[in-house]
Amino acid sequence: MTGLDGTKRDIRAVSYALCSAVFGVIVMRLVVWFAPIGSGDYGSQLGSSALFSLCTQLVFFLGVPFIIYRYYGRRSFKGVLEYSSFKGFKPYHLIALPLGVCVFFITIGVSSVWSALLDLTGYNYVPSSTPMPEKFNFGFFAAEILLTAVLPAVCEEFVMRGGFLTTARRTFGTVGCVVLCGVAFGLFHQNVRQVFYTACFGAFAAFLTLRLKSIFPAVLVHFANNFMSVYIDHAVEYDWAVGGGLYDFLGQTAGARIWLVALSALTVCALAVGLVVVMLYLKERRVIENKKSVIGESAFDVTNKRVVLTGELDPERIAALEMEKEVYGADYAEERYKPSARDVMIVVALGVTTVLTTVFTYVWGFFY
Repeated sequence: MTGLDGTKRDIRAVSYALCSAVFGVIVMRLVVWFAPIGSGDYGSQLGSSALFSLCTQLVFFLGVPFIIYRYYGRRSFKGVLEYSSFKGFKPYHLIALPLGVCVFFITIGVSSVWSALLDLTGYNYVPSSTPMPEKFNFGFFAAEILLTAVLPAVCEEFVMRGGFLTTARRTFGTVGCVVLCGVAFGLFHQNVRQVFYTACFGAFAAFLTLRLKSIFPAVLVHFANNFMSVYIDHAVEYDWAVGGGLYDFLGQTAGARIWLVALSALTVCALAVGLVVVMLYLKERRVIENKKSVIGESAFDVTNKRVVLTGELDPERIAALEMEKEVYGADYAEERYKPSARDVMIVVALGVTTVLTTVFTYVWGFFY
């Protein structure tokens, strides 16, 4: 489905997919809250998490949106993947894994600042987590990696940086899409403790997806960030050699040598920026090489100063090559779809719903 004729349908499809995600979170949190599993030990808590994550991620974030994009959106299986930017994996996308580690450490700082601001408003958070088993259990560790890192990296990216971002791109520019996806991802969690740093992460993941023309870097960053969260929790609990003393080190250093914390934060941020620049460079180099190859086999319209491709004009191929200006002319400007109030009515209603549920978690502390 291409062109503006299908955009109205895609907006509605995305709206229905977001309904699945938003209300799926609410429903499953109610289920887990009112129907706790087991006796309250760590295994029981993990069982509750498994019930929540498996149903929420696989059903409401992946399964239902995929069916909507497939049948309501009138796409093939491959078409749904392409629409959701699951295409064009390149080896340099693996740089997103160390980038995700950097993002984890940056997130620690951002979430700490946000928690401090919440404390200043009188918000009182009481942790409800159950202590881990006395001895390390690899099965529990692997289950947490699956539930916390693997499933969110695939399913949340599918629904948020997939069709939602693709459709938003037809209306907004890069900045608008980044802001919109950031705000949506933050509110999507419906948890006041998570809303700020997840919004920052959502905006960053949207930027990567837009600039690299693929969702894979965002998936890998998301996975690495969440994996590090699980790993460090276990490393601290079981005093592993790598990472076991991280929080103690940060706490002691923050109190005695705040300058060292600031320097470390700047170093991590600089490393993250460097990794992003490397990926963008490798991507642009590949784009330039592809353009040279195509231009070498094409004609040139001197009068209109544009490249004339051989064969039938294929807008999708031109977009994939990022040759719009070369083919359509230097004055080419991407056409934007202007949605009506009816087009975005459901999305706006979902925004109001998530704001209210997020405020609810602040006032009453519900949904952990």
